[in-house]
Amino acid sequence: MNMTETIFIRNEQENDKDEIDKLYGSSFGPGRYAKSTFRYREKYDHLIDISKVIIYQNRLIGSVRFWNILVNGENSLLLGPIAMHRDFRGRGFGMELLKTSIMNCKNLGHNLIILVGDIPYYSRAGFKRIGQKKISFEGPVNYERVLYIEFNKTIIKDNTEIKIKKFID
Repeated sequence: MNMTETIFIRNEQENDKDEIDKLYGSSFGPGRYAKSTFRYREKYDHLIDISKVIIYQNRLIGSVRFWNILVNGENSLLLGPIAMHRDFRGRGFGMELLKTSIMNCKNLGHNLIILVGDIPYYSRAGFKRIGQKKISFEGPVNYERVLYIEFNKTIIKDNTEIKIKKFID
């Protein structure tokens, strides 16, 4: 598959909202509002300037969003959700979107991205399990699924206790 000929990735725009909402609804259903990670997102806007979409033949087929959070008092990012239209899953588009988004965050000087997800998939983009550290997380979560990637600082690696909190202006 030649990614450059078939797709392009760009920053999310305000007028993408309805398409992205439909994509998330079909990908995750109403149960997405009950997940613990939603507690970090509710009442806050995502960072549209670093959130990305993937376009195929003028059609929005995927999205990844980022949210401000605090990890051990340091500004960090919460990744998610990432969603791909069901007709395009398993073809590498989601991973390309993920890797492009992560590199963009790194290039913009962000230090840490956290997500809750499956290690076999996200490790391909460089994410690791937080491991045997004490984690404070808003709501119930399977701690084996709390993953991270660090760039410049060692917010996770150098600490035995990890406190993940909402970012409040």
